[in-house]
Amino acid sequence: GFLGRQTPIVRMLEHTGTEYNMITDRAVFADVMSKFGNTSSDCFAPPCVKDGDFVISQSTACSMYIGKKLNLTPPGYDDYKTMQWLSDIVDVFEGGVGKSNEHGPTLKKFLEGGRWVSLMSNLESGINGPFYLGAEPCAADFFLASMISHRASSLFAPIKDKYGFDAMANFQKAQGVHDALASTDAWKNYSALNPM
Repeated sequence: GFLGRQTPIVRMLEHTGTEYNMITDRAVFADVMSKFGNTSSDCFAPPCVKDGDFVISQSTACSMYIGKKLNLTPPGYDDYKTMQWLSDIVDVFEGGVGKSNEHGPTLKKFLEGGRWVSLMSNLESGINGPFYLGAEPCAADFFLASMISHRASSLFAPIKDKYGFDAMANFQKAQGVHDALASTDAWKNYSALNPM
């Protein structure tokens, strides 16, 4: 199923064929995360990346770190712009959709209202096509594709099936980022992260 906020990190590692060790044993989390008992750590909870002695947490920071480490930095890449895009994606899919999805009428109002269109249009303005920076993906593309994949399986597909409303119909650039990455062998062949 969906592995949460570490999904874009794992997708980037798989995409580049990079070996990694994903730890899911909560007892081992205490080695690097304060939520699980490490009182000297400034990393609270997953996702968390440990690379040698360097440890970083938070999904956006981990995604940027892994993306840059794996050279997913196509021409035109900029750390600060990527931070903006990741923040924008969080605003849309967690701050907007995520805060509205517990109550059907609230979600319907959000998805049919101007805020959804404004937020998604803003995301699309940054996408050159097929990815944010053109032909090659960066961390923001994996982050966006992971969010769309999760929301598609948990919300958008059921809403479309039951009510005929396609939340992504007018946002083909964002959907295109997802579709381009989802069509790769690395995405298709790693079943642990396929939608629930």
